Amino acid sequence: MLDLIIRINDVIYLPISDMSIVYNIKIDYIENTNRVIIDKLDTGMIRAIAVDNTDIKFRPRRLSKNIGKLKQGETVNCFYTTSKGWRQIRTSDGTIGYVKANKLGEEHIIRQDMQSKDEAIKVQKSEYDTKSFGISDDLGEKNISLKNVFSINKSDDKILDVTKSDSSNNKVWATITNDSIDSKILQDYKSRTDLIDLIVNRAIKSGVNGVSIEFTGIEDNESMIRFIIEMSPKLREVGISTCIVLNENIEEQDYINVVDYIVE
Repeated sequence: MLDLIIRINDVIYLPISDMSIVYNIKIDYIENTNRVIIDKLDTGMIRAIAVDNTDIKFRPRRLSKNIGKLKQGETVNCFYTTSKGWRQIRTSDGTIGYVKANKLGEEHIIRQDMQSKDEAIKVQKSEYDTKSFGISDDLGEKNISLKNVFSINKSDDKILDVTKSDSSNNKVWATITNDSIDSKILQDYKSRTDLIDLIVNRAIKSGVNGVSIEFTGIEDNESMIRFIIEMSPKLREVGISTCIVLNENIEEQDYINVVDYIVE
């Protein structure tokens, strides 16, 4: 435990933030509303933008009471479940309610249901090695270009400019190797989290559409699995795909329902 453990009347209270890995959850504290948001990372979620001002309803019914307002252009998280044209949403301040589905637009998946998530799409190694190849998924055909657009070495802040366009079929994936990483970094929760945040932030800053992990020589399989399980939802949340290249230490069955693409 990194934080304080409290004992009151012989009951021990553990900090939920330190239990996030155990329960596979994400925790956020909204200071201005004094709310704690706990998300199950194996439960699907969609991000959308309000296309018009609308009331947030307590129940998915027109005559239900209003519990808030959604402004045009506001970004909200949406749950997969829908009810007769309504979608359940959560606003940035933690308010949970219902709005009409036609009041939302620009929806994209930030986290898929692990229980029903499709298996990762396979990419042949021979095609991947060309650094430019095509893939097909539920959203259609895409042309992928692999580039070393940034380094994860903290002493190297060089980031090449890559223009990201969701409306185009041409996508850029950043290739990441572990040449400059001590494998012990993956074994420690704090250092592993710092590494993940570094990758996510640089992926966002460089404007790539995907991150392809090309790690070799890492024998601690459990730490590697935790690294990918913890990183994939964070990348997916900002619209970035995760790909992993298989080798003698990285086996398909460990990642088939975690990442978006697998190079075999």
